[in-house]
Amino acid sequence: MTPVSAEIVSEIKAEIIKEADPEHARRVTQYFREPITAHGLRAPKEKEIARRYYHRVKKDLPTAIQVTQKLIESQILEEASVGIKILRKMTRHLTPAHFDTVNPWVDLLTNWANTDGLSAWIIADIIKKDPNLTDRLQEWTTSENRWRRRAAAVSLVPIARKGDMLDQVFSIADRLMTDGDDMVRKGVGWLLKEASKEHPQEIRDYLLKWREETSALILRYASEKLPKEMRVLKTK
Repeated sequence: MTPVSAEIVSEIKAEIIKEADPEHARRVTQYFREPITAHGLRAPKEKEIARRYYHRVKKDLPTAIQVTQKLIESQILEEASVGIKILRKMTRHLTPAHFDTVNPWVDLLTNWANTDGLSAWIIADIIKKDPNLTDRLQEWTTSENRWRRRAAAVSLVPIARKGDMLDQVFSIADRLMTDGDDMVRKGVGWLLKEASKEHPQEIRDYLLKWREETSALILRYASEKLPKEMRVLKTK
């Protein structure tokens, strides 16, 4: 890490601590099922900090990447979130080669919020530039890390929302439809729900194929945007 990156990280951490609200932190930690560490920074202030520091690094992608990585490494909810929000503003500069940069970050994630931010805002943009990277996501589906498995699905959510890469959506979903973790189930259900906006019949047919093997949770999430008469739920 360069001295400039270290200075920016130190400043961001100090600002977050300065604006911390212990009572809000207590409420936030109760909101998540999994144990997390949080300072209690409120969302508007988090966005403001990310916006200001983006302007410090917007012409220096290597520094932005270093700052984001260090903040994610902290495994503190708001610090990771600020880092992800900074890099989100620079995804146009990321290339398929950066997949290997962000890949290790997934193992540092501790909650669904940071997982979804990294996946849907950053990894998805990298995959759009090289759809063959979905082969790497398939590898994630067998990970013991619940957040890596969830990320495999959520990284395709913005792509599925536009109706693109349906074959890849099904390829990832196939590997997660019998997952036993609710956080992963919600991720794959979300992915299929987004795909249903442009491909309602294909998603209905897919859910019918899986109805007896998959969970009621996935079926319910995936069917939310389908017309009522097309929804696929568990048979009694």
